[in-house]
Amino acid sequence: MGFLDNLLNKEARKIISSVVDSVVDNVTDSIKDNLGASGATDTSAAGTTATSASASAGVKHTAAASATKASAGRRKASGLEGETGDDEDCCYDVSLIRSRIEKAAAEDWPSYELRKNIPAAEVGGGAKDQGFDYGLYLDGQPKLMIMILDQYQYRNKCVQRAHKACKDRGIGSFHLLEHLPNRKTYIAERMKECMPN
Repeated sequence: MGFLDNLLNKEARKIISSVVDSVVDNVTDSIKDNLGASGATDTSAAGTTATSASASAGVKHTAAASATKASAGRRKASGLEGETGDDEDCCYDVSLIRSRIEKAAAEDWPSYELRKNIPAAEVGGGAKDQGFDYGLYLDGQPKLMIMILDQYQYRNKCVQRAHKACKDRGIGSFHLLEHLPNRKTYIAERMKECMPN
């Protein structure tokens, strides 16, 4: 029964994640529509949307999937990030996540060097610690390190030790999880938040 319980829990998490993503997208779209129409935020409309969206959290999987598809269609039509498609869910596509990291680094950090596949030992971690997929360097010094991880891999001690090694040396670090949307705007914001001053 343990295997079946695990399988059911994973499927339940996927369904809940899908519903939460669609709810957040609907609320965000509603707020942006209100901002575009009136020039000010209509908090009562956002609150109503959030309330009705949270009430729909009990919807069956098929309804959540159709809501996600409808939300994706609205995002394409609204062009939140232009014509590049960077506002779409990455759908476990690691090459797409890598492409978005590289674009964000080129646009927002042009004077930095972007390196790939950095061992944790280079930032003071142990030989068995998780390496970083990307690193932003300024004048040869590491400033920000990025990992791309599987869904629960962030819990591993080798990952936590690598992040701690960065923190101890004043180097920013964060990870992206493959199962999340990882939109380019999100990646760019995370880079800005984690970059040390």
